Amino acid sequence: PLFAQELSLSNLIEEALKNNPEILSARKTWEASQARIPQAKSLDNPTVGISFEKIPKGTLKLNKTMPEDRMLSISQAIPFFGKLSTKGKIALIESQMMASEYKAKELEIINEVKKSYNELFMHHKIVELNEESLNLLRGISKVAEARYAVGEIEQEEVLKIHLEIAKLTNEIENHKREISAQEAKLNSILNRDIKGLLGEPAIKEDISFNKDIDSLYKLTLENQPELAIFNYAIERNKYSKKLAELEFLPDFMPQLTLRNIFSGGFGLWDFMLALSVPFWFWTKQRYGLKEAINNLESAQAAYQAMKNKMLFETKDLFTKLEIAKNRIRLYRENLLPL
Repeated sequence: PLFAQELSLSNLIEEALKNNPEILSARKTWEASQARIPQAKSLDNPTVGISFEKIPKGTLKLNKTMPEDRMLSISQAIPFFGKLSTKGKIALIESQMMASEYKAKELEIINEVKKSYNELFMHHKIVELNEESLNLLRGISKVAEARYAVGEIEQEEVLKIHLEIAKLTNEIENHKREISAQEAKLNSILNRDIKGLLGEPAIKEDISFNKDIDSLYKLTLENQPELAIFNYAIERNKYSKKLAELEFLPDFMPQLTLRNIFSGGFGLWDFMLALSVPFWFWTKQRYGLKEAINNLESAQAAYQAMKNKMLFETKDLFTKLEIAKNRIRLYRENLLPL
């Protein structure tokens, strides 16, 4: 072994979840999306204004206006019932999509850590085995050189052994370089100094994985974050379609006007209620609804495509796993005993 210290996979995964910058970025994006939910459900800011009416001709003196012509007005735009709550639901679903992306990023980084850990283990193991073979070849080389010295074998046989020693030495050096590269990759994932040294991985042989393909299909549909994102996209577009339908309905603009505001008390007051009429619905709201319907159908088709892809990848990985298990059994139960 190149290192006496054992490198723990569980510790690496825990550290990656805490320190990896991509995970931190995904988490902050999710937290930012949560802050958009109350904003989406909130009313627009009210409008406050002061007006002076009937200002005498040829003067800019506002105090020359009559007290009842000095007015304070307050107006507030109020969307039709259901619009704000629907916007809030859309923002909530978008936040859930960000949460799924955050989870997907965590799984991606965990997968990268495991892959690098296993690659590092394999390179360490190959170096260890090749060094054993190299020591054996060096012993054979000494014997061959002694036999060549007394004329028992041709020089060609000695050269072949030295050639194998050179090839094996070069292969060992190449795998040591691969160890350095995998350590750099792991350090970058962990947000450590890229030149830092790591210990040697330790992996126990285990082929006890016994889930059947149907249970894996079920787990994929229930837990796969990328698939969840596409499912949330369908829900979001359903609410977007509902919001587009609500855009055919008018919004309200109540306004309260207080007169005589500078005379130590309020006098007469006015109230107005205006409606925003979707008069141009055949060019705006109509096509807004058409857009929402197409977006919904697109999201449904995209979900089905992603579902097909995820189920295929599950089957593909399951097949590779079974092949690997069979190969292990072949070596353990047949080739090694022979």
